[in-house]
Amino acid sequence: MSGPASSRPNAFPVYLLGLASWFVPLGIQMVLFPWLVAVVLHMDAFAVGVAQAAIMAPSLLFLPLGGLVADRGNPRRLLLLYHALYAMPPLALALVLMLEGGLSYPLLIAYGVVAGSIGAFAVPTRDALLPALAQGNLARAVALATALQFGGQLLGIACASSADRFGPIPLLLLHAALVLVGCLAVWRLPDPPPHPPAQHPGFWRSVGEGVTAAAKSDQIWPVLLLNFGVGIFYVGPFMALLPLAVRDNYHGGAQELAYVNLAFWAATILAAIVFAALARRFSLRGRLIGIAVAMGSVVLLPWPACRRSPSSWR
Repeated sequence: MSGPASSRPNAFPVYLLGLASWFVPLGIQMVLFPWLVAVVLHMDAFAVGVAQAAIMAPSLLFLPLGGLVADRGNPRRLLLLYHALYAMPPLALALVLMLEGGLSYPLLIAYGVVAGSIGAFAVPTRDALLPALAQGNLARAVALATALQFGGQLLGIACASSADRFGPIPLLLLHAALVLVGCLAVWRLPDPPPHPPAQHPGFWRSVGEGVTAAAKSDQIWPVLLLNFGVGIFYVGPFMALLPLAVRDNYHGGAQELAYVNLAFWAATILAAIVFAALARRFSLRGRLIGIAVAMGSVVLLPWPACRRSPSSWR
């Protein structure tokens, strides 16, 4: 189904449905994957870190390529393909569990690489489709899409808290079913207006031009450097160490991992709203970011104490 975006005035709600069908499963994956690695397979810290890197590293490698493909292709058709592909890893994993009755660490690494790679291509493709469906109010559309993204993740995290009770197979099937529902939503979207024919530079030249432009910008390169540091020193410990702390210090499972993730993302949403309001009122964006990073480092300082038994905290 295709046609100009303006001829389908109800296309944006359909786009939001497709968005929810992706981020609810993503929330399920955010709890289910580390639970399988850390709790079910009981892997050590290095193995948990490698597994989390397997699912996140493709974003770094393939996100620029995904943006380039989205710019030069049809975002709706590409997103339809990515939805269909994203349902395959959880279906394959559920099939292995039903037939073999057990997991292996290499299988989960393969799952992480495949799922992470598909997600890296889908993110810029979905973003490229949004302006054509925003109906003249892009800022409002971005705000609604962002809110639904976080809300969908929280709902998926809450669903994954039941993994201890029902096991991974129902959640993997739910993951796949929701993504396939998203195929129907994306199929109902109109095609965006075609790009005028133009000469496109090669992939590596495009990446190099982007890096050069960022390095020359006094506003862009500090943000990139800050995000790089936050990813290594803050997000890294959260992704790799918290599942181990939940398992080893509190003998927790999927429910406790879900509580940790719910607390993290709910606080992220609340903090983003508060800081955005303060930045608009006082024009202190740079200082507020510095304060936020400093507060994050303060939170990490007592982390070594987590190695003690929880009973010593009482």
